Amino acid sequence: MICCDISNVRILVAGLLGIYITGYGLARIYSLQMVEHYPTKFDPEYQGKVRQDYIAKRDSQPGEGWEYQLFLPAIKTEEAIINIINILVYQ
Repeated sequence: MICCDISNVRILVAGLLGIYITGYGLARIYSLQMVEHYPTKFDPEYQGKVRQDYIAKRDSQPGEGWEYQLFLPAIKTEEAIINIINILVYQ
């Protein structure tokens, strides 16, 4: 009986995770966009810096909007992966 309860919990967690990832994918298509920031020579922290990418709601600053708050864990994971790739490719 206990193994059946654990199985149901796994199915529930897998279903919720699938819904969350699908929702994040749709939000990335329709309301969230990638913004690239290139350091310029006039930035005080220019030396040794590479391009920084971040995700924001269209026509908003990062952190604004309920979509950003809802998908913050997925956004931070995607930003970290992209920044690691940029560091490996451009340095």
